[in-house]
Amino acid sequence: MVKRYYCDFCDCSYPYSDEAFKKHRTGHHHIKQRRAHYDKFKNARERLEDEAKKSKCRRFLSGQECSFGDSCVFSHLTQAGTEALQQLALEEERQERKMQIPTAQREGLDLSVDSWLKQRKVPLTEDSDALPGPAPDPVEILAPLNTPLPPALLSLPRLPPSLAPVTPQCYLQVEFAEWG
Repeated sequence: MVKRYYCDFCDCSYPYSDEAFKKHRTGHHHIKQRRAHYDKFKNARERLEDEAKKSKCRRFLSGQECSFGDSCVFSHLTQAGTEALQQLALEEERQERKMQIPTAQREGLDLSVDSWLKQRKVPLTEDSDALPGPAPDPVEILAPLNTPLPPALLSLPRLPPSLAPVTPQCYLQVEFAEWG
């Protein structure tokens, strides 16, 4: 049995030789199929630029059917199609510019320290040692930081230590090892 190359663009196979490989790769059918494949991944701006370089197809504009279809070297884009493609290109540009803005700013989130502390219900003061009244319980400060486990994890009988929920008491029972 002879080895054979397989071309994904053309969906065909041919003999395993350098001559057959070069002949296939430079063939009209392969070039057309390859171009059609990569044209699917072009954005609206690139498609609009390609169509602007082409002249209009006379058969298509006269109302007849062009026998070449999408592989025609002339443009089959009508005035309405051009306008729709321009609008699509503008929308893609807006979306691209919007994605360059950081997520928090794009969604209008406040990233200040004050908003973070308000969310955690911890007061911001100039001197934390000079708080009036008794010192806050460290367990109460850490409690808002706990996040609940997803329901899928709650149904498991034994969670690994890395997934086990952490309680404020766990922080208070930490034993520090001395190094050195």
